[in-house]
Amino acid sequence: LNGGLGMVSPVYWAGVLAFAAGIETVSELRKTRAKAADSQWMLTGSYVPGDLGFDPLGAYTLFGRTEGAKLTMETAELKNGRLAMVAIVAYVGAEYLTGKPVVELTPFFFDPFWKTVENLMFNAPPLYTQ
Repeated sequence: LNGGLGMVSPVYWAGVLAFAAGIETVSELRKTRAKAADSQWMLTGSYVPGDLGFDPLGAYTLFGRTEGAKLTMETAELKNGRLAMVAIVAYVGAEYLTGKPVVELTPFFFDPFWKTVENLMFNAPPLYTQ
């Protein structure tokens, strides 16, 4: 967006790529083990894509520890990820159509939250007039 990605160091992108490749390798190894241990792995749920067993904050059990709660959390993660992808596409589309950076089009998304609240509180018109 805005042509700013070219300003980021190639070393950073190499690091990001190496990290992502490492995570994908671990995921593929887990899937290979699950497939070897259970021929019906897709039906039994012995391997869930993206579940690498890493949850230090306990977010995976936010809705409870039952299978239904686990499924609810997986669904919520999928929906939030899809919404984020739609938002990024909307940003790119807005920049393409207007020729302006998204930071200029929607500055309230890029201000600190308290500044947005402050502007709403102190610059809003009065509710009642006398």
